[in-house]
Amino acid sequence: MKQNPNFFSLENRVWQLLVLLALGMTWGSSFILMKQGLKGFNGFEVAVIRLSFSFLFLLPFLWKDIRRIPAKKYLWLALAGWLGNGLPAFLFAIGLSKINSSLGGIINSTAPIFTLIIGSTLFGLHFKKAAIGGVLIGLAGTVYLVATGSGGGDSSNLYYALLPLLGSVCYGFSTNIIKTRLQELKPMVVTGGALSFVAPVVLPAMFLMGLPSQALRDSLHGTAFFYSALLGVVGTSLAVLVFNYLIKHTSVLFAASVTYIIPVFAMAWGFVFGEDITVHYFLGMGVIILGVWLVNRAK
Repeated sequence: MKQNPNFFSLENRVWQLLVLLALGMTWGSSFILMKQGLKGFNGFEVAVIRLSFSFLFLLPFLWKDIRRIPAKKYLWLALAGWLGNGLPAFLFAIGLSKINSSLGGIINSTAPIFTLIIGSTLFGLHFKKAAIGGVLIGLAGTVYLVATGSGGGDSSNLYYALLPLLGSVCYGFSTNIIKTRLQELKPMVVTGGALSFVAPVVLPAMFLMGLPSQALRDSLHGTAFFYSALLGVVGTSLAVLVFNYLIKHTSVLFAASVTYIIPVFAMAWGFVFGEDITVHYFLGMGVIILGVWLVNRAK
């Protein structure tokens, strides 16, 4: 007789849902943290600080295991690092320099759609016809948001609104890579190993640009540096580590469904910090979530 999994095991569906909710809360807060970092630094600098601290935080925990990574996994870890952490960190931070954090969080919810498209076309996942409608609905919601939901003033820059969308495409690649090419590695090794291919670029850049010294110069830069570093530790290191555990024990689409929850918290934080939340945000988010729900239902 098969025993029920322990509640605190990720084999347990209830625990999987609780972890998904916690990830949604964490990543939903990431967008406003980026906004706070952007008060003292530009988007490129915020991403450099974020990625540097995410690697430094994990380094003490993976020093032993990282040396045991098979050489044949290096390429996949490098791709997971840059597509799952590196490029999206720059794309979202630069994009949020001109759009609201709420909009960035909503656009991020397209990740499961790209996860399915990329998984079915490049990684051999089964693509059921019933999911096509969900993909088209989700993409329609995204087009609507980018075209009309970016508000006024600086938020109306179409090109900056497209950057988070490109970041979501990157997430679609990395999620499939982790599930299909790095499944046998420990989540800590996957997370830290992937970041180790990003660190040689961002760590020297952080010091060459003098970002730590700027943080010590005045309270504005110091506070912005703190929020960017916090984003790296909590929003990247810890959250990505937990996400990789979730991928290991569930499907790529279930794990990617965290984007159901992210926009809710992103919009809540945006409201708290005085961002202009338009009706377009709610309409676009509703259409995207409907599409993502249909994609998951048809998987």
